[in-house]
Amino acid sequence: MMKNVFSPEFLAEYERHQTAPVDATPTGLPTLDRICRDAGGGKGIGRSWFVTVAGNPGFGKSALALNFASAALNHGESIGLISLEMSAQQVSTRLYALHTGTHLKTLEHGGFNAQSWLETKQKLSGSPPLYVPDTVLGDWKAVVEYTEQCYEAGCRYIILDYLQLCNTGDEDTIYKATQRVVSELRAFGVRKGCTILCLSQFNRTTSANYDSPPRSQGLFGGQIVEASSDLVLLLDHSRFKREGNHTGLGFLLTGKNRHGPTITSGIPITFDYRTLKIEEANEQEFSEDRWPT
Repeated sequence: MMKNVFSPEFLAEYERHQTAPVDATPTGLPTLDRICRDAGGGKGIGRSWFVTVAGNPGFGKSALALNFASAALNHGESIGLISLEMSAQQVSTRLYALHTGTHLKTLEHGGFNAQSWLETKQKLSGSPPLYVPDTVLGDWKAVVEYTEQCYEAGCRYIILDYLQLCNTGDEDTIYKATQRVVSELRAFGVRKGCTILCLSQFNRTTSANYDSPPRSQGLFGGQIVEASSDLVLLLDHSRFKREGNHTGLGFLLTGKNRHGPTITSGIPITFDYRTLKIEEANEQEFSEDRWPT
């Protein structure tokens, strides 16, 4: 089927689309929201976008995804979350803590505090649903099927943590499965009007390089991951430091932004390990002397 983009019908359709209200989901990071233009409207991640968040193990990519989920819940989004490395209990403990500002250790098994739990439950009251699988999903087909179930339940925001765990086997098998699930989820998001947020590892060369900031070309899975993404966000393992017992300082890089500018220097962010809250550093907090270089 063809469309003449100069026809009166298409021009009228174009104007209706461009003047419709923006349907975007805030991330909780003001600078990131601002550079998400077009369908993002400078307000957040646009509907139907495919977003990739990458980071080395232990550098906060799962925590960042949960922070995005928290911001989306506050915006009224129902969410389908697939974690292929954590149980429903582990995901819930982390999400409850950061979403309510409760210290993580008071919700953990072994340190559970009844008063903290009572206050946490009160703060969670009225939240939109966030669905997680009741069993571990074994392969990319199960991931796609679960995504469809979440859509049927009313979710228009899907999070996958993380791509390379969609299959097991040798590196070649994982590579092919990663490409397949990216293709399937990208097409699903566009077709159904769903926001898709996927977490990713870096390839071995990028993961081992602590001297230079990571780039989108270093995503494990090859060009298809970068090419399919509207937005690629990279946690910079070359510029990160712990400050005291509870705080981490780092940068979030925009490796690709199909709908606006990238921030080449990175967005300065803080990690609160007591609650897993990740926030953008404001002008009063940020200083080149304090942040890693």
